[in-house]
Amino acid sequence: MTDPHEQRQAVTRAVGIVRGEGFDVSCDPRLLDRSLPVRTHDELSAGSRIGSLSQTITTAGHTREVVAALSELTAPDDGVLHAVADVLNATADWWQGLGEPADPHYANRLRYLTKQLDTYALEIRSLRGDLADRHTGHPQRSQSAAVRHAPTAPGEAIRRAQAAAASSPSRAGTRLPATPSAVTLPGSTTPVAHRRR
Repeated sequence: MTDPHEQRQAVTRAVGIVRGEGFDVSCDPRLLDRSLPVRTHDELSAGSRIGSLSQTITTAGHTREVVAALSELTAPDDGVLHAVADVLNATADWWQGLGEPADPHYANRLRYLTKQLDTYALEIRSLRGDLADRHTGHPQRSQSAAVRHAPTAPGEAIRRAQAAAASSPSRAGTRLPATPSAVTLPGSTTPVAHRRR
């Protein structure tokens, strides 16, 4: 993570998470992204904190922003869906021991739902991975994202444009096909069109 804006977002999220757990945190304000809210433990319920991810996704201009929000949900050990599964399993264990004849049925039903949730979490994590591979701005929201991600230092825009226009060192000596939409297979003289996704 070399982009200073992404670094500030990560620090801001980390400060928010630690404060959300009830710890007092102070850091250099220059390390925080002022466009992201920094919450304290008392300000929002867990549901409200999770709900803020939908606002992040709604206003996202780039896939990396949506991927970061989905990562909060799908992280295998500390994601929201994992935590919900832990709560459901704990509830099932607690309910199992209440002593009424129907209690094991309800406990087993919760365990079944937890397994279903785990299945959905894996599928969402897979979809998040597919989105992470896209590395693109949303065509209808990229301009608003460009304003949020606008360089602040003089000359930064020029340096970024030059870096984007520069050829990759790993591309040196690699020849591209004459037409980007077709390639000739070895042993063939007829170009084969690439399938677009």
